[in-house]
Amino acid sequence: MSNSKINYENIGFIQSMIICLYDLMLLFSVLFFMSLPWVTFFDGEAIKGNIAYQLYLLLIILSYYLWFWVKHGQTLGMKSWKAYIVTENNQKITISQGLIRILMSLLGGHLLLIFYKKSLQDIISKTYIQKIDN
Repeated sequence: MSNSKINYENIGFIQSMIICLYDLMLLFSVLFFMSLPWVTFFDGEAIKGNIAYQLYLLLIILSYYLWFWVKHGQTLGMKSWKAYIVTENNQKITISQGLIRILMSLLGGHLLLIFYKKSLQDIISKTYIQKIDN
């Protein structure tokens, strides 16, 4: 990933949104299948207003993004676009940087990409998404 022979380019708003949409579809599938035991065991009643179930889903969402970002440098959606998430010195991100990215993206951090080359989560977590330019 940090090979100096590879050319990198920043991704824009449209590609970032496509990657997010792709990851959301994959994450929805994971959440659907991980919810089946809850629905089966509690006959569907435990889902409405159950804080344990909501925390369970939050844990799955955090695990999805953090696992792929920290261990592999990209989610499955990013992999399809040959995009990587790295720190400012081309290293893999840390768990705390990943948590900051998730929080800032929930607050609408991608909207900054419309006007600027970096999103809010990129700026605050000191990371960025780069695409391999072949």
